Amino acid sequence: MRQIPVDTAAMTVMLIQTPEPKVKNRETGEIAVDKQSGKTLFNVNVAVIVDGRPDALTIVVAEDGIQPDLFPGAPVALPGLVARPWENDFGHGISYRATAVMAAQVPAAANGQG
Repeated sequence: MRQIPVDTAAMTVMLIQTPEPKVKNRETGEIAVDKQSGKTLFNVNVAVIVDGRPDALTIVVAEDGIQPDLFPGAPVALPGLVARPWENDFGHGISYRATAVMAAQVPAAANGQG
């Protein structure tokens, strides 16, 4: 499957809610796991702000890539973020996956002035 690296340098990314396990099958409640590692996959809902315009995205991250002390509203970093185009009989779109979600380093205002 094609993967397109996403450069987040020009984005502000904030956690919208606590990450939740990704459900593979809504009827059975089966939780999605990574095919190679067997780790549980989580949906991480974030607000992405580019040029002052916000957008909500769901990023998939394996359980061992989620920093445990994150909270809604926290600025986050998404190392290894890739976009994957998809298409099936029901539609098409882009899914996102990152190797981790962690607290972002927010630069402090110089000398208390902002």
